[in-house]
Amino acid sequence: MAGCTVGYGTPARLSTSLPPLHARSGGEASVVVISLFGGKGLCLAHRVLGQTGTGLQGLMADGVVHAGGRPSHEAAEELDRTVIAVATAEFMRGGYAATSVEHIAKVIGCSKATIYRRYPSKKELFRAVVHERCQHMVAILHNQSGGIADPMDAIKDMLRRFLDFLLVPETVETYRILIMDCQQFASITADLDRAIEPLHQRMTYLLGQVLGWPDTPANRAEVAMLEMSLRGLVTGWPLHQMLSGHKPFKSDEDKDRFFEASWNVLASAVRVRIASGPPA
Repeated sequence: MAGCTVGYGTPARLSTSLPPLHARSGGEASVVVISLFGGKGLCLAHRVLGQTGTGLQGLMADGVVHAGGRPSHEAAEELDRTVIAVATAEFMRGGYAATSVEHIAKVIGCSKATIYRRYPSKKELFRAVVHERCQHMVAILHNQSGGIADPMDAIKDMLRRFLDFLLVPETVETYRILIMDCQQFASITADLDRAIEPLHQRMTYLLGQVLGWPDTPANRAEVAMLEMSLRGLVTGWPLHQMLSGHKPFKSDEDKDRFFEASWNVLASAVRVRIASGPPA
């Protein structure tokens, strides 16, 4: 690739935010395992909400709210994370339309006013949930791929992480809600697209390095189109199956075989494009 000017922008800086949220439903109430509160002031790890009956009193006992006074800045931040965690679990369990702010407040054990002070409407609360999902996706994709020297290996690593993330139930249910009422959530979908744009930029940059084409507007457009096509090759069918209510893989071994088969097709397509050269 000597003599080629490989640009396609600079490697996008992928920001990181909250670690993962795991939620499931059980019995009559939603069981929320909150494992996302890393770092200083961890008070709510693996708290089961909605079944213990502790509500906000239990949170007070853990130090989230100071009895008889205003919460500290740290406590307020933890409460913010609790609202997002519980809202995520309840939206995923019951869907957007069937989940009220009143219900989310009841599960937490706080007042509706506590939530509305942070988010003026249920839609804005759901927007925050989608944003948290996006930030989590960007974080897990950035954790390892940035340290891989070979661009093809970095692309493979990012695609595998992206596939794993898409198959997480919280991610699937978020997509399902957005699709079911796409007109109502048009602005949230646009926010999602903007939030994950650095990921696409990073993938396009890496693919540009692999192809080694001169950095021209026509070549940049071709690389971006190729990146979207190749990403869809790996993720399109599994996500469609999940959104349709089907389990795409019976085991992790099946998922591994699917990914390797898809990757072989993708790598072959890249080799063909290298041999055929740039469009302009």
